[in-house]
Amino acid sequence: MLTTDIKTRLTDAINQNAPSLQSKRITAGFDGFLDTIVQVIKEKDERTGTTFFKTIKEFGDYIVEKHGASFSLELNVESVKLGGNMPIMANALGRFGVTVNCIGTLGYPQIHPVFKNFPSTCRLYSFAEPGLSTAHEFNDGKMMMAQMGAVNTSGWDKITEIIGIETLVRLFSESQLICLLNWSEIDVSTDVWKGLLQNILPAYQANTKQLMFFDLSDCSKRTSEAISEVFFLLDGFSKYANVILSLNKNETGILYRTMFYKDPGTNLAGAGRELFERLSLHTLLIHSSKEVIAINKEQLVTMKTFFTPAPKISTGAGDNFNAGFCAGQLLDLDTELSIVLANAFSGFYVRNGISPEAKDIIEFVQIN
Repeated sequence: MLTTDIKTRLTDAINQNAPSLQSKRITAGFDGFLDTIVQVIKEKDERTGTTFFKTIKEFGDYIVEKHGASFSLELNVESVKLGGNMPIMANALGRFGVTVNCIGTLGYPQIHPVFKNFPSTCRLYSFAEPGLSTAHEFNDGKMMMAQMGAVNTSGWDKITEIIGIETLVRLFSESQLICLLNWSEIDVSTDVWKGLLQNILPAYQANTKQLMFFDLSDCSKRTSEAISEVFFLLDGFSKYANVILSLNKNETGILYRTMFYKDPGTNLAGAGRELFERLSLHTLLIHSSKEVIAINKEQLVTMKTFFTPAPKISTGAGDNFNAGFCAGQLLDLDTELSIVLANAFSGFYVRNGISPEAKDIIEFVQIN
């Protein structure tokens, strides 16, 4: 449960400052997917009904048992919705009242209908067709299987051809916060990030350092050489902005092993501190379904999440967490309150299946 002081401080900050978010700008990129949310059917019984695989381990054990044989499974489709780190995060920020420039694979030459339900605060700039993703949901996590299509081939040249350099400079220069998301899944991400460093950020002179928020996504399929290059890119971005890097537990382990050539062990906070000291970061966030760790030069903050053992939806929980933290930064909240807001975004989302508006957050924190 949150303390009364934290509830009061966060509620007051939202009530007093949330209207000012309409004057703030975020520019985010560069993915976009159609997400099909499914549950994997384990058994059908005429008397007891349908049962689903509840955990990833249960599902994995079932597959291993079928070694050497062929088998089939049925999927129960829960919904088809907008997907991708950028669209889900932008949708959450837009519902909270932030103006977001969304640059991604949202349909071309026409915006795909699934993205036309974005909040009016989201401005869409699309350069290619979206990818397709099937999210297999379990109580303890999810398995994403994607067909990338144009997402993997639309690099910097394509983006500048469709969107235009002048427009890109304007969008990035007018933003208080920039979000670069899903590096790991997009083959051309490094090319796009280099384009920003070479052609966009040097083209305008900000009065103060912007905030830049990064979520690399699951780096499991990326080589150590590619991940090491990201370290250099983050250092390059840090010359123009205050860099915030958001990682989950799995991603923290991958980055740690790449940098230090050893396993991080069970001390996640200690591993995070070592990463922070080696990277050019303003803030490092490490989040799981049960705990959040935030590290900056002044402090290390740990906090429990609003853990939900049987979520209504888990696909997008991390993106809603990221949206909440970014909203907190735009509201000038301290690290602790920004984490509370991030946890509230994610907690509300997994319990209700939609991203929260400001009034939903106020109600949510009062009862938790």
